[in-house]
Amino acid sequence: MTRGKPSAESPAHIARRVLLAQLDKTIGALSERRRSDVAIHNIRKELKRARAALRMLRECIGVLEYHRDNALIRDAARPLTPIRDAKVLLQTLEQVEPKKGAAGSGFFLRLRKVLEEQRRLARRQLRSADLAAAARVLRGIRRRAAGLPESRLAPPHPRGLEHAFKKARSAFAAAKRQGTDESLHEWRKQTKYFANQLEMLLRSGPNLFDKSHRQATQLADCLGDDHDLAILTDQISQYAGGAPGAPAPGPDARRLIRSAQRRRKKLQRRAMRLGHRLYSGHAARYRS
Repeated sequence: MTRGKPSAESPAHIARRVLLAQLDKTIGALSERRRSDVAIHNIRKELKRARAALRMLRECIGVLEYHRDNALIRDAARPLTPIRDAKVLLQTLEQVEPKKGAAGSGFFLRLRKVLEEQRRLARRQLRSADLAAAARVLRGIRRRAAGLPESRLAPPHPRGLEHAFKKARSAFAAAKRQGTDESLHEWRKQTKYFANQLEMLLRSGPNLFDKSHRQATQLADCLGDDHDLAILTDQISQYAGGAPGAPAPGPDARRLIRSAQRRRKKLQRRAMRLGHRLYSGHAARYRS
């Protein structure tokens, strides 16, 4: 379909087409014998997009069926999560690396070795049987989506995008009010769903959502970086003996934690600015 030209497809038809395409890509990738870290990252991204497309079909397939298939897609990604997390932790650690010869360099290098070993362990624990089982589950979801009758793809008032906007806006309000790692992470998840749904509709004809899509993508990336730094901070504390009942982290660990916290403050300030821009409009603008 050529972007910018009118389309006869309804939002539900677009969502199903995207869902089937994401599932096809993922099933094929899960069948590969060798999977790089990049391939694993891409599989998880495809599954997140699939869940966003499934949300757009919620009214078409029914609430119970939606929750069932959404949970199945979520669980299909779980065997890959430790590998993704281990890689991201190493990448995030590089952001707080002390200058050569600076205090704390030795602690940094020891921590990096520990995280590298965690990454190797995560790859060794990835079982082909788990991935084959995930592929079978995804084929079942694909069959159900492909078999949806046309009458169910055109509900009177599909509100998938509007619903996603409202959930993301509510998560934004909670994050502003609470400021906890959990509330910020939930805001990121809901914003990512909204961004993925906007992306689906960018090819559906003359589009009013390009600016919203850019803002939502930037916001989700910003909150994602903040979440990775939060996880890294926990890892530093645990490695340095900062677990409950253990001695407090030493000065080298505290330096890294302070560096991560400074980065988090900048990211959160930027996220709040983006959030105010993105969620200041009316939800009815996103009514399908």
